[in-house]
Amino acid sequence: MIKNVLATVLFTVFLAFPLFAQMTADVAFCGESLPDHLPAVKQRWFRILNRQAAQPTHLTTLKRRASVVFPVIDPIIASYGIPADFKFLPLLESAAVNRAVSRRGAAGFWQIMPETGRVLGLRVGKGRDERYDLLKATHAACRYIKQLHAQLGSWMLVAAAYNAGPNYIQQLRRRYPDQHPMAMPYRAAETQAYVYQAMAIKELLTRPLHYRQYFSEHILAQLSKTEAEEVTTQEREAILASYTTPEAFVVENLTATVVPKPVEEVTLITDIDIDEEAVAGAPVVEVGAPNGTEAGSVPAGPRLFTRRLGEESLTEGKLVLFEVVRPSEVNGQKVSVGDMVYAYVDMIEPTTGRVFLHTDRLVVAETQASINLRLVAVEKPKQPGVTLPPVSELASGWRLEWEKI
Repeated sequence: MIKNVLATVLFTVFLAFPLFAQMTADVAFCGESLPDHLPAVKQRWFRILNRQAAQPTHLTTLKRRASVVFPVIDPIIASYGIPADFKFLPLLESAAVNRAVSRRGAAGFWQIMPETGRVLGLRVGKGRDERYDLLKATHAACRYIKQLHAQLGSWMLVAAAYNAGPNYIQQLRRRYPDQHPMAMPYRAAETQAYVYQAMAIKELLTRPLHYRQYFSEHILAQLSKTEAEEVTTQEREAILASYTTPEAFVVENLTATVVPKPVEEVTLITDIDIDEEAVAGAPVVEVGAPNGTEAGSVPAGPRLFTRRLGEESLTEGKLVLFEVVRPSEVNGQKVSVGDMVYAYVDMIEPTTGRVFLHTDRLVVAETQASINLRLVAVEKPKQPGVTLPPVSELASGWRLEWEKI
């Protein structure tokens, strides 16, 4: 007991130093400032900030995705009179991955529950799920956020309610009417940490120079890039393609992707970790996987399993982007879900319609590192070339297998 009290006193004194006072002076969420006069709040803030800053590659990945998605959703959020800071919630909810599905069934960029989506006017059913439609889902999320604010009156409480539900937050507010939203005795650690994590992501992505002591010069340069410098045209198209996947394909093939919700003092889990770690102990069979292979297992043999991004027609010499859909290992190189394959169409046989594709480059989603990996598309082992599918299949995530040349 004495040790705990002493540790608290020392930490409070530590936080009183000018550096840390400066680091909390203008930290805010939706115009509501961090109550740095409360020692418990200040301690939790720095713990969570430190843990978020300890994930530099994850932060740079979020930064790249956000640079593409934010310009799409910013005008929608503004049209509802909602503070722009709410755009950071999806980075916390889904790591800005449209195919993310929680264990409770929340889905899409905004992680909307099926029942909530229907109430908000979205079509959620077999063959069509508008929670995966970025524009429609953003409008629905904004309607929900506006309703929460009319009920709760505080944007910070609205953020907490987005995680824990409005009824629980309203009851808590009635019991503690004078308590700051960030100091509320939330029942779940996940809810306790929620606003802190949203603020930490916002701070580290928008003001990285303010926290330069956490980062190397390389990471700092990555986080300091403007939106125009953030991604190439090809990467931008690839990211946006993941938000325009036809709903039928999403419902049929992507609901096996599970993203666990973040909890206090546990780092965010991105889509890159999903199949390798998050579903351990809860195997999910991927629709269309050969021989009933579990989506979380490493397939036998040096093969790569992908789906195409984009819908353009194929021509010889064309660059085509594919996304890895199952973890694998090729030539000793571990490949994760979400990694990108840059492939080229070598030849299209005019008589048989067979297509020959090769790739010599894979980009790791988590680090954006480029790896030399020379592979060809196959239907059968040691037989390069694949049958050109119907146009409808080309437009709904053409799946290909790849093997070493």
